[in-house]
Amino acid sequence: MNKIFYPDFFNDVFGPIMQPGSSSNFAGNSRVGWAASFLVKGDLKRVKISFNPGGENQLRDLGNMMEDRAFLGGLQKFRPDDERLFRAHELAREKRIAYEFGLLDKDNCYPESVCFDVESVKGEKGRLIGASIGGGMIKVFEINGFPLLWQGDSFALLVKQNEKTLSKINAFIAARGDAVLESREIKNAAGGNAFFIELDYQPAETDLGIFDEADYLFFPALLPVTSFKGRKEQIFKTVDEWAAYAAAKNISFVDAAVEYEKAFSGWDEKAIWNYFENIREILYHQIHALEDRGIDPVPDTPLLPVYGKHWNRYKKSGRVLQDPLVSRIMDYAFSVNAKIPGVKIVPGPMGTGGGYLFSALEAVREARNFSKEKQLEGLVVAAGLGAIAYTLCRPTGISGCVGESGVCCAMASGAITWMAGGTGREVQNAASMALQANIGIPCDPIPGGLEFPCLTRTVRAAITAPLYADMALAGIDPLIPYHEMLRVIERTRSLYPDALCGGDCGTNCTATAEKCRRFFSGEVMDGKLKWEP
Repeated sequence: MNKIFYPDFFNDVFGPIMQPGSSSNFAGNSRVGWAASFLVKGDLKRVKISFNPGGENQLRDLGNMMEDRAFLGGLQKFRPDDERLFRAHELAREKRIAYEFGLLDKDNCYPESVCFDVESVKGEKGRLIGASIGGGMIKVFEINGFPLLWQGDSFALLVKQNEKTLSKINAFIAARGDAVLESREIKNAAGGNAFFIELDYQPAETDLGIFDEADYLFFPALLPVTSFKGRKEQIFKTVDEWAAYAAAKNISFVDAAVEYEKAFSGWDEKAIWNYFENIREILYHQIHALEDRGIDPVPDTPLLPVYGKHWNRYKKSGRVLQDPLVSRIMDYAFSVNAKIPGVKIVPGPMGTGGGYLFSALEAVREARNFSKEKQLEGLVVAAGLGAIAYTLCRPTGISGCVGESGVCCAMASGAITWMAGGTGREVQNAASMALQANIGIPCDPIPGGLEFPCLTRTVRAAITAPLYADMALAGIDPLIPYHEMLRVIERTRSLYPDALCGGDCGTNCTATAEKCRRFFSGEVMDGKLKWEP
């Protein structure tokens, strides 16, 4: 049977739980490296991480979003929430792992992919080709030359097929029953045969013991919500369908969103609400992290000053022009921007998007004395809007900043509208207006650019979320429904990809950006592309 797989609240929207950074470039790439770590069973001795020559910007700008640390940390089996990711270079050298970043001889057929060639101290060798596709999600295209497509949503087994293993493979599949999601025979270019088996649970070592160690590779699930055979079809793909489902079932707008997650995950309501509580707890600590540490003791880094220090001194001067609500959102947003190692974050959809979104939700809750229960419902509404965005467009930097801070603003606006007593229609109107204000903005983070221009857009996303909520609650109709605006994002991306994303668009075209890039490739990344023990 074919697996049912569609955007989920905890895999795609509010996920993964991770260390501060980009969900695509840091968490996603660490997951790709983590998958590659299972190519060999012995300790790593040597790794080469290669990019397509046609995507040379991947190598040129390597490290700007901590991709280098993500790859190396994942190869050392550090999960996205492991603080050791920040010391991946140092720890690899302590373990005497030789590593090199470079280019392949020629492009493979997987644009934007990364190729891992690994060797263990036992002499085992392996190759994996995969990619981070946004929001922490990944795709693995090839393992040891065998073409396949694996998204980290299952427990996967690659077994060589020969006279010795064929009967064992059939017996293994038969014994697993409904736990087998898919099993297929695959061939590599060298004429080798193998079976790729996906399961919805992690088999015991005794289950795998029927195969000789040299005949199989096992890859654990990388996502918090794994696939299973009982998964139901996607309940809604637009806000209109969402509201219609709620009306047909005679349940609330929020309960309909919970039903969406139940259909995907198979979790019960208690487990779903508990996971949202966990997300809120992480976001709460993130937006208070600077205050909890006293602000000034938090260290600056060469690539990211703690702008919250500047904001705090300015507030103390009594010259702030913003009203108290906006000022409080900015307090929280600057804590999010500080990206303090060890302070876990939850994307939504971009790496720090969940924090910016929650900056607005918490400041509004405090100012208007809304209950925490209503705020939690707001997070569920935001998740529903995010899942629709992932269904209809690419809510990542590849679509420009509207795919990141724009969708984040839409999710926050809709959530605040719900918290303030709005209807599903008003939630949709607020989200649509937020997207309309963000169409066409490039995603152009400057390598070595001290978080610019991202800071200007992410803080704006947070402080304008209540604006669009107020407009919707005032009865202003944005004319265009949310799902149509999402399709605008996708069409704009397809028409103007070079203008919307990359190292040669937007502010990256300025002379200052070129100076930052030279500093970054020289002082920051010097000596980090290759190391031999």
